[in-house]
Formats: sequence, C-alpha cells, structure tokens
Amino acid sequence: MSLTRRVAAQLSALAALAVLAFSQSAVALLGGAAGPLVGFSFSPESVSAGSGRTSGQALQLLLHRVVPELVRLPVYWGDVAPAPGRFDFAALDGLIDTIEVYNADAARTVRVLLVVGARNIVYPELHVPDWVDEAEASQLGRLYESSDYRAYLQATIDHYAGLPILYAWQVENEPLDNVTTDRDGSVALPAEVVADEVRLARALDPDHPVVVTTFNSSHISLDRLADGPLAPLSAGFTGPRAAGHPNDALRLGDALGLDLYVVTPSTDLAEASARTRIAWKAQTLDYWAQKSRDAGKQLWVTEMQAAPWQDVPGFTPADLMRSATAYRGRGVSVILLWGVEDWLENDGWMQAGQHAVEILRAAPG
Repeated sequence: MSLTRRVAAQLSALAALAVLAFSQSAVALLGGAAGPLVGFSFSPESVSAGSGRTSGQALQLLLHRVVPELVRLPVYWGDVAPAPGRFDFAALDGLIDTIEVYNADAARTVRVLLVVGARNIVYPELHVPDWVDEAEASQLGRLYESSDYRAYLQATIDHYAGLPILYAWQVENEPLDNVTTDRDGSVALPAEVVADEVRLARALDPDHPVVVTTFNSSHISLDRLADGPLAPLSAGFTGPRAAGHPNDALRLGDALGLDLYVVTPSTDLAEASARTRIAWKAQTLDYWAQKSRDAGKQLWVTEMQAAPWQDVPGFTPADLMRSATAYRGRGVSVILLWGVEDWLENDGWMQAGQHAVEILRAAPG
C-alpha cells in the first residue's frame, strides 16, 4: 500500500495551531502510564528521491524526531540476493547499524521487526529479484516452491536470528489478501504456504515471535458476519462485504497484525467521514483484541495510517491524532505508524506525528 511522496502543501498557521491544540489537550486528558509499544515502518523505497537524503540519513532523522521503540524494516529478496545463491545483507545491516548507533545514547532502546518474504511492504507488494525467470515469477506457486526462494528465507533468518535488537519476524505482508499490484492475477498466497514459512521461522529462530498480517472490515458488524455461521453465505450478499483474513492470520501467527486505513481510493467519505471511520475501526480493535486474548496471542497494529494515501485527499493531521486517541487503550500491544517517510517533507505532518506518538504512549483516562 504506497503512500504519496508529496503530501498537501504546508499547513496554514491556523491549521497548525488547531492541530497542536487538539494534540496537547488529548495528551493531557489521557494521563501518563505505559501504553503499547509504539514505532513505525520504514522502507528505503519510500524515501523521496528529491529529498537529497540517503535511506540511512532519513532513518536517522526519523529516529531522533519520532523517538520510536520499534521499527519495522523490509528484507527485500532482490536487495539481499543480487544473484542466485549469493547473499549480501550490507544495505540492511547499514540501516540496523544506524539504529544501534542511535541506541547508544537513546533514552528508549529501539528494536526491529523484520519482514521476510516476496510479499513485502510498499507497492508493488510482490518484490522479486530481476534475475528470476519471468515465467517463474508469473506463477506464484512455482516461485514459492523454488530452491532460490527457500534459500533467501533461510539465509535471512539465519543472518538475523542472533541480532540483539531483533524483536520479532513478520512472514510476508498481507499474504492471504489479494491486493493491488503491478501484475495480472491474484497475489494471495495459500494459507499452507504461509504456515510452512511460519514453521521455518520458528525452527530456525525459536526465540522470536512471528506475526502474520492482514486488514479487516471497516465496521465491526462485517467482521462479526465473516466470523459467524453466516460467513459462507455472505459472499452472495449485496452491499458492503467483510474484508481481509484476520481469523486465518490469527491462527497462523504468534500475533495477529492488523493494517488500519480509513481513507483509501475505495473509501466513500460522503457515506461516512474519516472521523466516523476511525471510530468504527476502534470498535473492531476491541473485537480482535479479545479474539487474540482468547487464542493466547497478542494483537498488533502493524500499519496505522499516518499520512494520506497517494493522490487521495481526506486524511488530515487531525485525523492522525484522532486515530491515536481512538486506537490506544484497546488491548493492542504494538502500534506501528505508516507513512512517516512523508513527514520528512512536511513540518506540519511531522508535528502531528510526534504528538500522535505521545497520545499513543499515554495511559487511558
């Protein structure tokens, strides 16, 4: 899910003051006990080419300004495997070095969540090395069964299993869901493929949990419908339908990772505003947090919308802070903000993001 490299022009002074007033009052009302583990996703592919910054410089700046506790980093197959059977982790090691240097003087130690798999974060969603045969790349079954792909998974987990700041693994990204990409046909993976990769990760690294991610419906009633006895019949219903595969993702992983977006290309804001949709999403978190507890697992928000979707207006800095206020205190153990790379190009969004992090860390009143 790619977010715009360029958000709307600088906030007006009046809007910036309104955002600040909203955030300060929210933090004051919420109090000060410990909240969820808060951080962000970071992809070198999302760093603006026009910024003049390297990915390491962008990450370093975000670490100092956002002060996260967890950073999610992708392990792109093509980036670490420049040729079949040959692995080079230098670029990703460099980003991890940036975090470790920051940790030396930081009040909060930052840990990392590593995403391994061809289905990985940022458009085009399916990331395959240029050297992979085109015919093989076009058939997911063959691609995922290949020895080269298995070698990439194993080499990555072996390389980072002993990393002191490793927090957890994420196997693929929204692997059960068919998302928009640059290729024809479905990119959804069979559950057994994902289960096999989870087993591999646990076998090679039994010390770190594995999260499987998905998205869910806009409203709790749709999630409940998909989770109930009428689920097989719901495909024939007219009107809004359930989305994502949260039950399956919960079953497969040690934690359920939900990706939360309220303003997307398919969102009808005339039907329900962003503020209303944020409240709806918060109710779904209550539902899935309880389902996760019942399964003896945790609920994580692996992507919390924190910037506008590319070329889609309607999500504002105030919506970001409303989301933070609505989502915290819902039994979520980890919250990772999505779109923070864009904050580097807009002071208004950076200010809103910093206050959103404060809100998420504050105790519910």
